[in-house]
Amino acid sequence: MPYHHEPSTQPPRNWFAELLTYLGDRLFASDDERARARGWQIRRTRNGRGRVYRDPRWDTIRACEFCAGSGAHLADSRIEAARCEPCGGAGVIRSVPVTNSRQPAGRLGGRS
Repeated sequence: MPYHHEPSTQPPRNWFAELLTYLGDRLFASDDERARARGWQIRRTRNGRGRVYRDPRWDTIRACEFCAGSGAHLADSRIEAARCEPCGGAGVIRSVPVTNSRQPAGRLGGRS
């Protein structure tokens, strides 16, 4: 039975690089699991031998345009600053509200 072999368009596999990638996956397995449970983005670096984790909630935060991120604005024409109302003095505004399903029902924050 004749054997017909066509040249591969894929680069040759390097067993050592594959071994390092496998070991990287094993090394980061628990961190990747925790990141997935939190809904974080995982980016593999250095051919799988490194990781970068990112919380996508950072995309929902922007500087308050009313106070330019300072958390305060000038009251009237006086020098004293007052708390910025749109951002509540935080200097940032969350564009999409984040709900935490693990938050207990009832009153949130403050004193009873």
